[in-house]
Amino acid sequence: MGSIRASLGVAVAVVISALAVSPSLSDNAPSLPPFQPHVDMKTFMEHVLSPAAAIIWSTNGTIIDEKGEHDLSPKTDDDWEKIVSGAATLAEATNALMIPQRALDAHWNDYVNKLAAAADKAYRAAEAHDLKSISEVSDRLDGICAACHRHYGLE
Repeated sequence: MGSIRASLGVAVAVVISALAVSPSLSDNAPSLPPFQPHVDMKTFMEHVLSPAAAIIWSTNGTIIDEKGEHDLSPKTDDDWEKIVSGAATLAEATNALMIPQRALDAHWNDYVNKLAAAADKAYRAAEAHDLKSISEVSDRLDGICAACHRHYGLE
């Protein structure tokens, strides 16, 4: 037991000595690039935000066609999984909206934070298969998006 402690002590001393004389790890670590947008806002809206929000909005829908009325609310686990995925995408996409280069003014992140809270609630409700909460969030999302679009003249 004594030789194990002595060997361990020597090993620790060697590591500490090596670290003391070597350059700082942070000096050699590559710096991470700042977050940056890869697509413009219109493209981001068209390909990320709108499709994710549309999945949530569709849970409140009914389609009437020549075959009759069709309720769009989720009925199967696969239906719910699509809503979970849409809500998760929307929630995570709010982080990309907060990339500093995307902020249009001082109010930008206020809108984004409201969207993030609603998307998070939609995600949790979808995971719980809570249609009533999804419907409430769907209406809230509509209001948040409309207010932001009005503010920035995107209507």
